[in-house]
Amino acid sequence: MAKKLGKLGILGGGMIVTGPLLAACATGLSAEEWAATDGAAGRINLDDVQAAFKDSDSATDFEQRVNQIYEGDGLIYIRAKQDGEALTLEGWEDLNSNDVIDDAEDDLLFSIVKEQDQNTLEGHGANGYYRNSFGGGNFLFTYLLLSSFSRGPYFYNTPSSRGGPLRSQRTSYRSSSSYSNQVSKNSRFQSNQKKFAGSAYQNASRNQSSTRQTYQNTQKTTGKFKSSSSIGRTSTGAARGGGAKGGGGALMVLKKEGRRAN
Repeated sequence: MAKKLGKLGILGGGMIVTGPLLAACATGLSAEEWAATDGAAGRINLDDVQAAFKDSDSATDFEQRVNQIYEGDGLIYIRAKQDGEALTLEGWEDLNSNDVIDDAEDDLLFSIVKEQDQNTLEGHGANGYYRNSFGGGNFLFTYLLLSSFSRGPYFYNTPSSRGGPLRSQRTSYRSSSSYSNQVSKNSRFQSNQKKFAGSAYQNASRNQSSTRQTYQNTQKTTGKFKSSSSIGRTSTGAARGGGAKGGGGALMVLKKEGRRAN
């Protein structure tokens, strides 16, 4: 396994690469192996989501950072609402790629609820094992509340016009070594959560929403999973394609960067 990001080597007539070149390849996994990867299952590094919430100065900052953390193919959109004294921010994966949050077709990955001076980050679906309370990070809620131009049930909802810029930013990020580093962090996070959360982690992985199940089944039956552009790791932590263990690890690639294997 290469010890430094970007290091190239030769093995069995293929090219061993790390990091951004992974995203240039077709998945190389079976349908079931693909479905077990973090991105396909909807798993996300919620420790880093919490850090992003604390550090973000605006909704666009938070949206961009969350989409850098996440490994799935769909974009993550956010919406926020006020229910009495509680403020709730939700993060959804846009599974149907229509650039809006659609409760009937998209998947809720996490929510952050602020009550008084306490915030609670809770995972949903495959992240359902995770719940953590923390202080601070109130600025983002205040920003969302004061800067929102929409009214109704949600005081902030990622506008559909953000889809293009978010997609472009994510594409650029996934071609950088920073993404390789992020994937490695994600791998360590999932390994630690699997170890310490035990059965709760395993049960959450099986407790997928109906929208996630529909998405996976569609991707499998149509074969669209084969062209997944995300960096995937199997449930055991193997890099997509089975070339090496651990996020950001080595992978045998038969095509040059910028082209996908068929």
